[in-house]
Amino acid sequence: MILVQQKDRTWTDSSISGVQTCRTWISEDGIESYLAKFQAGASFPKHTHIGWEQIIILEGVIRFNDVEMQAGDVLQVQGTDEHKAFAVENTLLFITHHGGIELTE
Repeated sequence: MILVQQKDRTWTDSSISGVQTCRTWISEDGIESYLAKFQAGASFPKHTHIGWEQIIILEGVIRFNDVEMQAGDVLQVQGTDEHKAFAVENTLLFITHHGGIELTE
């Protein structure tokens, strides 16, 4: 069992302006999970994944391509599904994926 309490989380700025991440888990076979905070107006450029990705919206509103998602919504992305993200308001996500990403924009 691995426990990281909220008070002990370490947030780091990502290479994307307005986006912070907090890793929650990484496996030896390339599966990684983390929390991501997007400030309103922050965007993640268009990209694909080498493997799969699953995103759960915990708070806020974010747009993936033309689909607006809010708290409780879940997005499953396959490796070749090209997508980008734009935070409509401050948003907190839980993300887990297998393999890295490739920016296409």
